[in-house]
Amino acid sequence: MRKTKILKVCLAGVFATLATLTFMLENLFPPIILPGARMGLSHVFILLSVLLLGPWHGICVLLIKTLVGSLFSGNLSAIMYSIPSGLISLAIEIIFIYYAKKTSLLSISVFGAVLNIIIQTAIFCLVTNTLEFLVFIPYLTIISAVSGLLVGFILYLIMKKLPEKYLTGV
Repeated sequence: MRKTKILKVCLAGVFATLATLTFMLENLFPPIILPGARMGLSHVFILLSVLLLGPWHGICVLLIKTLVGSLFSGNLSAIMYSIPSGLISLAIEIIFIYYAKKTSLLSISVFGAVLNIIIQTAIFCLVTNTLEFLVFIPYLTIISAVSGLLVGFILYLIMKKLPEKYLTGV
């Protein structure tokens, strides 16, 4: 039993490292079309940790990725937008994964990506006291839906190749 817990923590560390590296690599490229639009490929490792290790490990991977990635990339303001939006959208995704069994990973990923960008934009508008940025939500929603499709598809391919014994209560 103790061996299993240590293995889970080590695997969560690997997922956190991969998510952070992916996050930092994405920050090297300019935003897609609009400011703040990124592919969000690091979310593959967050959702993978939820599916393989459990919800708390996924939340830890999200927090580590956001904190360490923001510190290393020099974008500390990302913390105030990414943590609340990431936690809320991940919580909703976890609820869908564990309680809505007939919901596909693709649709969960798309919903999470869209919810994440809407919350981030709302937080930005509240912090800067400028509601004008709400006009970007339809465009950012389309970009994040495509991103969510890509993340969900990658996740689907990974989960399809994994043996059943690695899948926890999903």
